[in-house]
Amino acid sequence: MAKKNGVARLVLVVLIGLIFVIVANLWVKQGALITLSCQVAMSVPPVPAVGVLLLLLPIIPLTRRIGIGRREVMAIYCFLTLAVALTSGAAMRFFLPALTTPSYFASPENDFAQFLDYIPHWMVPHGETMIRDYFEGSPTGATPWGPWLGPLGIWMLFFACFFGFLICLAAVFRPVWEDGEHLAFPVAEVPLMIAGYREDTQGMWRDGIFWVGFGLVCIHHLLNILNAFNPAVTCLGMSTDLGALFQEWPLTTLRPLLFRYYPFVFGVAYLMPTDIALSTVVFYFGYSKALSLGGAMVGINTPGFPFIMEHASGAFFGMALILVYGARHRFAEVFRRLTGASNGSKLLPVAMIACLVGVYIFCRLSGMNTWLFVLFYSLLIAFAISSTRIRTEGGFTSNWTFPLEQAQSALINFAGTDRLKAMAGMRGLTALTTQYYLTRGYMPQLMAFMADAFKIGGLAKITTRRMAVLLLLAVIIGTGVSWWMHVSSAYQYGSNILEGGTTSGGARVMLMRRAYEDLASWTVAREGPDRPRATAAIVGLIIVIAIAALRRAFLRFPLHPLGFLMCFTGGGVNAWGPLLTIVIVKGIILRLGGMRLYRRLIPLLIGMAMGRFFAAGLVWGVSGGCGGAGFREYRVWF
Repeated sequence: MAKKNGVARLVLVVLIGLIFVIVANLWVKQGALITLSCQVAMSVPPVPAVGVLLLLLPIIPLTRRIGIGRREVMAIYCFLTLAVALTSGAAMRFFLPALTTPSYFASPENDFAQFLDYIPHWMVPHGETMIRDYFEGSPTGATPWGPWLGPLGIWMLFFACFFGFLICLAAVFRPVWEDGEHLAFPVAEVPLMIAGYREDTQGMWRDGIFWVGFGLVCIHHLLNILNAFNPAVTCLGMSTDLGALFQEWPLTTLRPLLFRYYPFVFGVAYLMPTDIALSTVVFYFGYSKALSLGGAMVGINTPGFPFIMEHASGAFFGMALILVYGARHRFAEVFRRLTGASNGSKLLPVAMIACLVGVYIFCRLSGMNTWLFVLFYSLLIAFAISSTRIRTEGGFTSNWTFPLEQAQSALINFAGTDRLKAMAGMRGLTALTTQYYLTRGYMPQLMAFMADAFKIGGLAKITTRRMAVLLLLAVIIGTGVSWWMHVSSAYQYGSNILEGGTTSGGARVMLMRRAYEDLASWTVAREGPDRPRATAAIVGLIIVIAIAALRRAFLRFPLHPLGFLMCFTGGGVNAWGPLLTIVIVKGIILRLGGMRLYRRLIPLLIGMAMGRFFAAGLVWGVSGGCGGAGFREYRVWF
């Protein structure tokens, strides 16, 4: 009976989640595709998920009558964090142009037509009129679903296997990181505090200091909004450019140097280990910016120097090696279950192998050979593991903490286009380009939401198996609803003008077009390895391993390897200001009042985080999505 009751509650959670996912997609359509006022699906966690949590928690006494208690509300929240994230600009909105760009933009000048021979017929929709209407809008606004259903059905199998593997991977790391290393999971802590799972913050909603932080951030955004309509209104804005202070060479190489005002980063960074926040700032200025300045002073003028993303690729790969090695006993225990040498269910290792085999079969049928598959997906999964560790240990609230494009670029930097063509052939490189969205977007990094969900599930008494099923359903439902919204919107308005496009597509279409232009250049290029960029990747790998070794050898070593990873990505470039501020503030608080004062001020910082979601996400996200062109003057990016 208990099992049947649990299944019934799971079905109810999924049905409620489906309703909110549909509403969230309609919200994203207005705010992110049409008016561009607010990217609510890109935030961490997604704004609609937080909104639903804040909506359902106060009415639990009423929803208990239909079987929705606090545990089910947390399950709905976990479902939405993943399902809504999949509809963002760096996920499924990025995937769809990969199927249509080479057909629509093919011309004698770019040779895109040749790639159509390398792309299997079952992978993409076909029909000249259907493709044209996708970009230019259908005369009737109707969506011709017939040509789309077959390819999207096959791609759904791929995404179910791909994300299924990441769910299994998160489940493997869960006991190592939660029970063994006792990581903080700061992002997961915020909804747990809001829902009353932490004794220190159970009365947070009645705490005046919470509302002080909440009110300050709401006033900040209110002034920004008023300034967008009337520039005479004084406001703080979203950032201050300190790079303007440096006007002479070589100090100009320190640009850009933006101090951004990220209230949610302020709030969650308060829960972040201080050594990670401090290390990020130290490495950002002491290594990343120092390389730029030092290179200019000694006359280095190599394009792309100091190869920030290449450094990041090596550092992220090195960190993944460290993390997998640290969890080696857990991996061995899981896979020994297959032979009966270890107790426990065989479902996890079987599911993990089945999902990986499914991804491999799809890639082989699409044109990748085994070597290209192993290299590309090893990098993707390594970046996913390291990004998840940044979220679970450091709690940095951004999906962009990963090496952009490097899962593809690293192959070219180390092998060169000539050798890569010889190894994979143009059919293989075309298959690689059709999956460009995986390395330029943040789909693999959504593994962090899965890890947070397992953490929340543990405290909400949701079993790991049931949470895994819920997350897989979130992937399938979130992907399907996202495709429905994006494809129908394209035929209604024309993909060329959505997301700020003019006549050649919005941001995601332009990125995919550039990817196919790069592929066209590989057909004629005979270039060897890019040694400076490859060297930068190797240096990044060596440094992060050295930092990890020093922390193991010297317990008081102040720098953290995750800070080195973050300094090259969103943590350094976008958030060095909030992180530095929080380090200073926490130091003052601990010196003046110790841990007692530190705990007392947690509601203040959580209030600031919630104020950001309420004012910039919920209020402005809704009003901006319903508004006209004037609402584009204040664009909120998370």
